Amino acid sequence: MAEAFVLSAASAIVASVVESLGKLVIDQTIDFGISFRKVHEQFKSLKDELESIQGFLQTADSNHNQDPGIRIWVSDVREIAYDVDDVIDAFLRKVPYKEDGESSFMRYAHKPKKILNSYKIGKEMETIFSKLKDISKRQKRYAGITIQQTMPSTSSNTKNMLLRRVYSHTKDDATVGLEDHTKTLVSELLKEEDRLCVVSIYGMGGLGKTTLAKEVYNHRNIKAHFDCYAWTSISQQMSTREVLKEIIREVNTQASTDIWDMNEVELVRNLFRFLGGKRYLVVLDDIWNTTDWDILKPAFPNSRGSKVMLSTRNEEIAIHADPMSFRLKPRFLTDDEGWELLCRKALIPLSSGDLEECGRRMVRKCGGLPLAIIVLGGILQSKRSLGEWENVSKKIGISGHESRVLSILSLSYEELPYHLKPLFLYLGLFPEDSNIRVTNLVRMWMAERLITEQEGETIEELGRQCLDELIHRCMVQIGEKRLGEERAKTCRLHDKMRDLCIEIGKKENFFKVMSHQNNDPSSSSSSSSSVFLKLRRCAIHVEERGKQYIFPKHLTPCLRTAIFIPKDLFTEYCPNIVYKDFKSLKVLEFQGVLKTEREFRGVVKKLSNLRYLSVRRLAFGNLIGNFVCLETLDVRYSTIDESMCKVISNVMPQLRHFYGLLIQLSEINKMRRLQTLCCARAGPWITDLVKLTNLEKLGIWELDEKTIRLFTNVIVGGGGLDKLRSLYLQTEIEFPSDLLEYLSEKIHLLKLRLFGKFKNGKLPSLFPSNLIKLDLGFTNLSEDPMPTLEKLQHLLFLLLFDSYLGKEMVCSAIGFPKLQNLKILDCLLNV
Repeated sequence: MAEAFVLSAASAIVASVVESLGKLVIDQTIDFGISFRKVHEQFKSLKDELESIQGFLQTADSNHNQDPGIRIWVSDVREIAYDVDDVIDAFLRKVPYKEDGESSFMRYAHKPKKILNSYKIGKEMETIFSKLKDISKRQKRYAGITIQQTMPSTSSNTKNMLLRRVYSHTKDDATVGLEDHTKTLVSELLKEEDRLCVVSIYGMGGLGKTTLAKEVYNHRNIKAHFDCYAWTSISQQMSTREVLKEIIREVNTQASTDIWDMNEVELVRNLFRFLGGKRYLVVLDDIWNTTDWDILKPAFPNSRGSKVMLSTRNEEIAIHADPMSFRLKPRFLTDDEGWELLCRKALIPLSSGDLEECGRRMVRKCGGLPLAIIVLGGILQSKRSLGEWENVSKKIGISGHESRVLSILSLSYEELPYHLKPLFLYLGLFPEDSNIRVTNLVRMWMAERLITEQEGETIEELGRQCLDELIHRCMVQIGEKRLGEERAKTCRLHDKMRDLCIEIGKKENFFKVMSHQNNDPSSSSSSSSSVFLKLRRCAIHVEERGKQYIFPKHLTPCLRTAIFIPKDLFTEYCPNIVYKDFKSLKVLEFQGVLKTEREFRGVVKKLSNLRYLSVRRLAFGNLIGNFVCLETLDVRYSTIDESMCKVISNVMPQLRHFYGLLIQLSEINKMRRLQTLCCARAGPWITDLVKLTNLEKLGIWELDEKTIRLFTNVIVGGGGLDKLRSLYLQTEIEFPSDLLEYLSEKIHLLKLRLFGKFKNGKLPSLFPSNLIKLDLGFTNLSEDPMPTLEKLQHLLFLLLFDSYLGKEMVCSAIGFPKLQNLKILDCLLNV
């Protein structure tokens, strides 16, 4: 089955290149001079050739063709598509564009000092045509496969599946068969014992250990019994500092920010002191070795009635942690339970006529393993005929549990529409057990053109729909949900799914994960074929200071995504990059605290093709003008001064998401595509906000009397910002009394943060009625705000920070009908 993997991502890559070529060919705003007309004709011919190949690829992929000759041929096509993509990028860097309004293809806002002679691009195109001619001859050998053109859009079956899913029950379906286990574990955790007890859940991957632990952790009796709780995931490479800090943050919401700078010994002492005398519960999910437990154990005091609950694949670890305490191995599901779980995940009734016999047969092949059944249900969601179910059943292996799970997971990947396959593989770049922010993930997909805009919907929304489909197919898990929604705010991969991602990614040369055990990307290039020497994407897990990351010259020109991930997100680091020519790099993210040395800035300066840049702190200097392609600029801990903002406004008209620390804007006239601007220092530029018709998230600091009046009367009161969903305003003076009245007309406004005073220390009576989240800070109210706020019918989250000077606040019995989270911090309230 693994042999068919190589077909998958090639279809999506070729489709993306064909679309780019098509836009180049039809875009009338491109100023083709005489020297580039030949190149233009070459692009047209290339588009026609690749369209023909695209149909063949999609059919071969949908048929799961495993012919070795086809697999080699598809690999060649994929690499040629990448080469064409590189040529398009090079071409766009050389050719100046007209600025006559919005075009369907991205605009470069500056003309380069030189336009490279078309001779070089023409020669590169001739080389590509020569390769295409060769593989086209080989394609004729496989002419027996019917060519069918399909579009990379969500199928009607998938759309129906999504509609059914959105309105189905929200209870976790995977809890089938766990009722007795849950009751047993709750009973064990509630026992009053004189010592700290470690209760363990152990068993193979996919058995439902984490699902069971969550069910117990969130049980109402558990929540009522313990004084404080914490949950943390360990993973194979445990970061002790991160684990300890996460536990401290959960058990002590008032913990000092000093913990960021503590070493492991200090963190252990801090946690031990806080937990002393308390009845606590700490869950350590997915612990892999006894050493990790021995390191964490001194942080847990021997408090009466306290418990640690751990999950592990190895019973020896459970015995080592506490040989005297209770250990539970979840059982495999019975055939009836497996069938019930499959029906829930496949969205069919328990009595399903002809499907039931085939379905129960597949459940038996899953051997009662919950993960296998859940993924199988995701495969079957879009299939309703007996013939389709029989075809799936034939592809499921009948060997041992581990190989059977891999067989089903592999099948779930094969069953994906071709445009979703590279999106799924991209998730393999992120560390084990990581919660991946959906907004960041979608913007990375955008930057690589793995998703493309369609008429009527933003590319961001299409990206979220693609992720929803992966979730509904049970290939991706929801981490944290968006406030007031069932959609994911963060997502994650089950470790078995991540293993599958890495296996397929390696076979398809899609990405490489580099760590302390293997820090040379060239090591993945053992094949004698030159096409496999090209590194396309990599995740670099930084685990040692001063470690060198060597990118040989023949690899780096093809690199599109690089993500640097430190083991400790709060330790400053600077990766030592030996080779620096990343001319095709589109996505660059530095997680954690980056140390920006002079040599490093020299590397970043050359990245003129970047579309996504995320870094906590970066001293830009004169770098900013080189990022002419950026769509996402996330430097929310870096100061962006006025001179840099002038450059940004002039050279980045395609910028969509802009995060910074007190961004000092002077003009925003050309930034018409902005959807996110957070957080900017107030200034006269506010009058131009009316031109940003796509803006959804806005943050403005240091509003003075003039700018707050401009914002209130000219922008909000003048009918601007109609798409605004999130607004953050901060001022040292009073908010105008009519501000909230105007904001109440913004029907899409869901989240509002106001830091500043109100006239006479009293809240206005009118607030935007659709708010689900409201933060009020430094308001110094003298009148009880609750009679006003409790009328917000949709409010889910309310934060009051240093906001009330009175002695009591009173809520009526019918107030706050939907409120889930209330935080009152640093108020002078005397209760």
